[in-house]
Amino acid sequence: MKFGVGVDYSLKALLLLAERYPSTVPIRVEEIADTQDIPENYLRRLLIELKRGGLVASQKGPSGGYLLAKAPSRITMADVVEIVEGDYVPVECLEESSTNCPREQPCAMRDVWRDVRATVNTILRTATLQSLAAKRKHALTFNI
Repeated sequence: MKFGVGVDYSLKALLLLAERYPSTVPIRVEEIADTQDIPENYLRRLLIELKRGGLVASQKGPSGGYLLAKAPSRITMADVVEIVEGDYVPVECLEESSTNCPREQPCAMRDVWRDVRATVNTILRTATLQSLAAKRKHALTFNI
């Protein structure tokens, strides 16, 4: 039930971009990787996925790099999870391709798993990059 490292790395990269929003100066992949401690080659693949998903834009050339494609208030953690990992499903029987429970007896837990899924998705949809960046800024200010 845990999210993969791709979600974590994507969120770290996006948070860095959110903290610099609305700057139109792109950030180089190497800088993002270095400051966020993300393997550069993996980050490049993630940024391509995030670009396809409409969350980031890229600029080519010597002063190129990445920046957010839309305001941080319009990008949620749910968006990132969906792009990187697909729909959040805590158990196999809730997957769209699964029409029936593989067990012969009705499963008493399925409704609970549906509630878990709905609750997690609600939390992820309400957590925006803007709110995460504000929390991070507050935490950094508080710890100094």
